[in-house]
Amino acid sequence: MIISREISADIMKYLQEEKGQSVNNIAESMSTSPEFIQFVIEGKLQLTTGHINAYTEKNHLRFWEFADAAISKNHLSPSAKKRIQICKELTEHIKKREKNA
Repeated sequence: MIISREISADIMKYLQEEKGQSVNNIAESMSTSPEFIQFVIEGKLQLTTGHINAYTEKNHLRFWEFADAAISKNHLSPSAKKRIQICKELTEHIKKREKNA
C-alpha cells in the first residue's frame, strides 16, 4: 500500500531533522536504495507500508510509536489518531502496573 505524499514527507523530515539520519541510513533502514529515498524527499515518489514495516522492524519500534513521533497529526485520519492514543494509553497503563508490581 502506498503512503500519501504528505505522510511520506513527514516521515522523511522526521528521520532527517529529528533523528539526524542521512539518505543512506534511511535507505538501509527501509530496505531500499538511496536513489528511491532521494525521490521521496523530492516528492517524486512515495513510501509504501513495506518501507515503514522494514524501518520499524530493524529499529525495534512499534508502528504506533513511530507514527506518533513522525507523522503530523494534521495528516492522520480521526480513526488513526484514536488508535494511536489508545495504544499510548494502554502502554502507559501497563508500565504503571509493572512498576507497582
